[in-house]
Amino acid sequence: MQQKINNDTSFTKVQPHLPEAEQAVVGAIISQESVLHEVISFLHPEMFYDFRYRAIYEAILSLNSKRKPIELISVTQEVAALGKAEEVTPYFVTQTMGASLTSVYAVEHALMVKQKYLQRKAIELSHHLREQAYDEMEDIGDVLFRTGEQIEALQESLIGRNEIKSFQQVAEEALKDLQRKMDLYRSGKQTGINTGLDNLNRITAGWQKSELVVLAARPSMGKTALSLHFAKAAAKQGIPVAFFSLEMSGISLYNRVMLSESEIDPDKLKSGDIGPVELEQIEKAAMALYKLPIYVDDNASVSLSYIRSRCRLLKKQDKCGMVIIDYLQLASESGQNNRSREQEITKMSREAKIIAKELDVPVLLLSQLNRDVEKRLDKKPILSDLRESGSIEQDADMVIFIHRPEYYRILPTDPDGNPIINYGELLIQKNRNGPTGVVKFNYNDTLTRIFDHQTQ
Repeated sequence: MQQKINNDTSFTKVQPHLPEAEQAVVGAIISQESVLHEVISFLHPEMFYDFRYRAIYEAILSLNSKRKPIELISVTQEVAALGKAEEVTPYFVTQTMGASLTSVYAVEHALMVKQKYLQRKAIELSHHLREQAYDEMEDIGDVLFRTGEQIEALQESLIGRNEIKSFQQVAEEALKDLQRKMDLYRSGKQTGINTGLDNLNRITAGWQKSELVVLAARPSMGKTALSLHFAKAAAKQGIPVAFFSLEMSGISLYNRVMLSESEIDPDKLKSGDIGPVELEQIEKAAMALYKLPIYVDDNASVSLSYIRSRCRLLKKQDKCGMVIIDYLQLASESGQNNRSREQEITKMSREAKIIAKELDVPVLLLSQLNRDVEKRLDKKPILSDLRESGSIEQDADMVIFIHRPEYYRILPTDPDGNPIINYGELLIQKNRNGPTGVVKFNYNDTLTRIFDHQTQ
């Protein structure tokens, strides 16, 4: 009998199970149909270790879906209709029902069944982890990330999720949020996280929770420079920023932020030609940046699933109030060799949106543009330039393009006809929850400092 109940011969020990609880819960349901509605949301057929109780429970669910009464005779007939009569006899069903003396503890018994099921799944997961860890063809990073996701799924199954809300609950939350916004407005504050650019704040009211913002441009347009500016502005507001840099090292990022806080020549920092004056500036900048809550992950080859897992962990540690990913096309989706790059990008952009919604934080996703921009006379990007997938545009709540005319030797002029140097534009071409428009900005020669455009 034991071999029949447990078909997995890869384990030498008998798997955790509690036959008394399995018997009690299905017996209670047959005796009192209302019990089913107390356990159906979390108790599933695969959670039963003994295939006979699993077959009875499947028959019960089948009857429930057909809106037929659940009692001894109907359950026995349904078991037969499902082709399980040989193994689950009418006598066994009767015996199971008779063994349940009360339905008072049916929910507790069902939770015991679920608990044992999760124990078995944990053992199975550890077995697979060991097998994959020995496999030389598997990347251990990918193995650990996948295992982490599976563990999270088990944890989610254990504690359950309550995502369904009545419209009344949603209305109450919306009114509270509206009151919060009104209070902030009256006190002269914006509702979102400070972007560090006043003109951008006016359009966006700051970076908003649960929104995916795509910041896109051609190479050398200043994506990283602007994202660091945004990160620093948020951190100075006390918002912890999780910065995933797939292109630059953490030290390189820090040096760029430090340069933005000082007047040091980047070439001097690179060569080490630092005198007493420069060293004093570095120390002053370092003091200003030392306690900023910016957390950098500079792993060069990661997936969006990995980033999502890391963000969850950082969120639990109160280290994730905003997420910046630099940049999308450098991320990878492991284990999907049969997918096209467009399908991978589609999956990853969707994952980025899930991070924003799940953690209720703004996610700034940097992205490359295709070469079509170069073919236009004004070199200004449009939505169709988003590289490799239209799903980026679809998933994004806001799409912002960086345009620096000077890079293309196009010099805009002021009203007097004088050329404007170190001038750039943020082209907001999609804004799901607000207006679109152009935000003008200026920068220093090394593109380490970004500031609002100053009109003469």
